[in-house]
Amino acid sequence: MKKVNFELVFSISVLNKYANVTSVNFFRGFCYKSLFFCFTMLCVIAVNAQKNQEPNRLSQSSRLNYFIDSMMEKMTIREKIGQTMLMLPNHSKELELGNGSLEGFFEKYPVSGFFMGWKLFEGVDKADYLSHIKKSTITYQQASKAPLFFQQDYEVGVTLPGMTTFQTEMAVGATNSKQLAFDYGKSVAKESRSVGVNWVLHPLADLNMNPLNPITNIRSISDNPDKAIRLLSQQIKGLQSNGVAATIKHFPGDGTDYRDQHLTTTSNLLTLEQWHHFHGKVFKALIDSGVACIMPGHISFPAYQKEKLNGFYPPATLSKELLTNLLKGELGFKGMVVSDAMTMGGYRGYYPNQLEGEIHSFMAGVDVLLWPSYSFMDTLEAMVKNGKIPIERLNDAVKRVLTVKYNYGLYSLQKKLIREMSETEKNAAMETATKIAERSITLLRDRNKSLPLDTNKIKKILVVGVAPKSRKGGDGGLANLKELRIALQQQGFQVDFQNEILYEKDGWDEDISSRYDKIIIAIDRHPHAPFGPLELYDDQAQTAWGVNAMPKDKLIVISFGSPYLIDEYFDRVNTCINAYSNNPETHKAVARALVGKIPFVGVSPVKLGRPKFNLTGE
Repeated sequence: MKKVNFELVFSISVLNKYANVTSVNFFRGFCYKSLFFCFTMLCVIAVNAQKNQEPNRLSQSSRLNYFIDSMMEKMTIREKIGQTMLMLPNHSKELELGNGSLEGFFEKYPVSGFFMGWKLFEGVDKADYLSHIKKSTITYQQASKAPLFFQQDYEVGVTLPGMTTFQTEMAVGATNSKQLAFDYGKSVAKESRSVGVNWVLHPLADLNMNPLNPITNIRSISDNPDKAIRLLSQQIKGLQSNGVAATIKHFPGDGTDYRDQHLTTTSNLLTLEQWHHFHGKVFKALIDSGVACIMPGHISFPAYQKEKLNGFYPPATLSKELLTNLLKGELGFKGMVVSDAMTMGGYRGYYPNQLEGEIHSFMAGVDVLLWPSYSFMDTLEAMVKNGKIPIERLNDAVKRVLTVKYNYGLYSLQKKLIREMSETEKNAAMETATKIAERSITLLRDRNKSLPLDTNKIKKILVVGVAPKSRKGGDGGLANLKELRIALQQQGFQVDFQNEILYEKDGWDEDISSRYDKIIIAIDRHPHAPFGPLELYDDQAQTAWGVNAMPKDKLIVISFGSPYLIDEYFDRVNTCINAYSNNPETHKAVARALVGKIPFVGVSPVKLGRPKFNLTGE
């Protein structure tokens, strides 16, 4: 008998019904007799396969097709539908549905995987987050016969204790470095796999063309399509070449509207010609580069759409025109389409109930629904069986899902579910974060050449933290800004910190400037902390009032969030810096740059100036 590639034969799951194994390097319920039986069966099937074009002699695409055909042939309709469902973890609900066991849950609801976000950590002490997510991925996978997706956003890295906190996407844009974009993707992939996550919902392919857009901003890499393509393609390569599926979002492109799709349906406001030059160009280039997944937004595209729903152009998540005709048809996307969260205000309310909306999203071209109801499986199964939904639509979605799972090794014995990082890899991730911080910091202006700061003359500094405190977002931004004080102290300064400058209290008879050599106004205003426009409100607005009443020679304004705030509120301040990210590595880099230990080399990745609608890129 010829040499047989047993991993390949296993990976195509021909013997899955005999072996009863998961996809992640461990076996369930195996005994020595069953192992011997499986080995014998593998040999028999391998011999038969060699008679008719054995899989390990085929091209990669033929191997994939062989795998897909093998899987599809033996999957039930219900198992196929499960592949289109990505759920929020809810252990009590899962046990309830499974009559007390996770195995029972997966027998009844064989879902495709789980979004390992906030819901997973309810009731868990923060110190235990890292061990909890690892334990949870293993527990879920052991209970499931089929390999599972474990998904997270991780837009600024794996935000768990003990992991590296990376800079925002716009900071990567400010470095203008293909190598750092690749290294960023690589590091995030390795940290993701170390907790079992094999699919991330980033990067944003949106172009931040409107300074008033409250959802893209520092989450977006640029407003320039060529820069976005050059850097994002490398970031995606870094992710996907290290075993994690990447997702570009939010098709057909956010960043032109001034509204937030979490709250209401928004629109891409470009003409069709403009769209092909901007967002369309980016999506097409990244599709051609091999991105695994695309997430449509709850965004309409009036220049393309003709069909309305209740008198309105529906969001892409409900639009067959945008998903099937434009994305899968004209742009030729063969990968997996995953919806944005189906709980958002831009999606809800187009149909009488949530379930009906989920069915219409699936029919529009969504292949994986993010957080659907469990009744979706029961309803879709009935509709396929009675012919109301064509089996071809289901099969197309499942093939796309299985293709991604196959390509990212979920059926391979060689790919471990959790791949721990070496010390070398951990150090490399931190080095990447440090380099991005140091190379992104952008000196917007220093009219009087006051930098670098002379530590022999500048002794006492006041840092004024400007960040909202709210129910949504908490006071995390302000707490992070306090770390800047430590970074400046490490450079030899005496530093005080206060929250805001209330003009009516501190500014009317301004005397703060007389007590300090320099006053640094450190601002953090970024998307969804809290929800709403990214302007300065209430106490933050009073701070802008107070700053503009001060002598300008002592002021330095640094935005650790939105890059547009400086020109909006502080155009008369002589020394201004954009840093894009509010985290310790950025604070250290800023402090080092202020004293001249590193140069300011960041270049703004977006056009600045007073806020205006910029729909042409001119």
